[in-house]
Amino acid sequence: MVSIIRSSFDAVAHRSDELTQLFYGLLFRIAPETRELFPVTMELQRTRLLRALVHVVQMVDRPDDLSVFLRQLGRDHRKFGVVGEHYDKVGEALLGALRETAGPLWTREVEDAWTGAYGIVSQLMREAAEAERGPAVWMARVMEHRRVSQDLAVVRVQTSQPVPYLAGQYVSVETPQRPRMWRSMSPANAPGPDCVLEFHVRTVPGGWVSRAIVSHARVGDVWRIGPPMGQMTLDPRSQSDLLMVAGGTGLAPARAIIEQLVTEGTDRKVALFVGGRSWADLYDIDALRRSAQENPWLTVVPVVEDDGRQYGAETGTLGEVVARYGAWADREITVSGSPPMVRATVGALLDVGTPFLNIHYDPYHTD
Repeated sequence: MVSIIRSSFDAVAHRSDELTQLFYGLLFRIAPETRELFPVTMELQRTRLLRALVHVVQMVDRPDDLSVFLRQLGRDHRKFGVVGEHYDKVGEALLGALRETAGPLWTREVEDAWTGAYGIVSQLMREAAEAERGPAVWMARVMEHRRVSQDLAVVRVQTSQPVPYLAGQYVSVETPQRPRMWRSMSPANAPGPDCVLEFHVRTVPGGWVSRAIVSHARVGDVWRIGPPMGQMTLDPRSQSDLLMVAGGTGLAPARAIIEQLVTEGTDRKVALFVGGRSWADLYDIDALRRSAQENPWLTVVPVVEDDGRQYGAETGTLGEVVARYGAWADREITVSGSPPMVRATVGALLDVGTPFLNIHYDPYHTD
C-alpha cells in the first residue's frame, strides 16, 4: 500500500492546484454546510491541504510518527466544529478529486490503497477528537505588541487557562482582524505558570494573517488558540546532544527549547545555527549571544547569505553552512523555518550522511 500511495501521488503532484480545487469543489457540493468552516478566501487553505497530504504521504512508512501527527490533527480540528460525518464527506471528495486528476492511472488497485489509507487516517483523527476532554480552543488576550522592525513584531498573549503545549510545539491562532483564517505559530517561550505565550511574527508575501498581526494587532485584542501540535520537542528518554537549525522566525521553537533547558539544567551540548538573508534578519542575535555566554553548553552560530565576516557570522545558506560542519550523526536535530529552507537544509544534511531518523521538523507554514 505504501508504494502504491506514493507512486500514485507522485503521478499527480505536478497538478496539485487542479487537485485541491477539485477537492474543495466536490466537498462543498456534497456537504455545502462545510463551506462555513472555511475563510472567504480559499487561497491559503488550498496550499495547506496539499502540505498535509504531502506530509502524510512522506510518513506512511513511519506509522508511529504518522499516528502522533494524525491524532494531533484530529484534536486540532475540533476548533472548526468538525463532526464525525464530515470525515466521510472529506474522504469522498478526496478520492473523487484524486480519481479525476489521475485519469487512466487511477486503477482499482490504486483506489483500494487510497480507500484503505484514508480509512486509517480518518479513524485515528476521529478517535483522538472523541477522546479529548480539554477545550477545543483557548481564549487569549494580547498584553504586548512590540514592533521590532517594519515587517516583524513580537506579540505576547495571556490565557486564563494553561495551554498544554511543550517547548518546540506550535499552535494555530485566529485573530479578530482575520476571522476563520488560522495561522500556525510556535511559542518562543517554554510553558510557564503565568499562562503567557510569546510569538514572533514576520510579514510574508501574500500573508493575510501575518500582515494583520504585525500592522494591526493591538493590546486588548482577543485571540483564539487551537490545541498544540508538532513533534519537535525534547525526548525525555534521550540525553543526546542537540543541533538546532533555525531560519528567520523559525527561531521561536528553538528559543523555547533553550529556555526549557536553562530552567531544568542540562549537560547536553547544544549548537544553534540561526540564519537570515542579511544581518538585519537576525533580530534576536544579541540576546542569543548573551545566553551562550551564560550557558557554556550552548553554542550560537549566526549565518547570513550576504558576506557575514564583518559580524563574525558564517556566510551561505543554513543548509550549506550546517553541512560544512559534517554529518552531526551523534546529535538529535531540529530544523525550523520556511518550507523551502527546511527542505534545503534537510536535503543538505542527508547528502553529507546525516541519519534521517535524527532529523525532526514539522509541516506547518508561516503564511
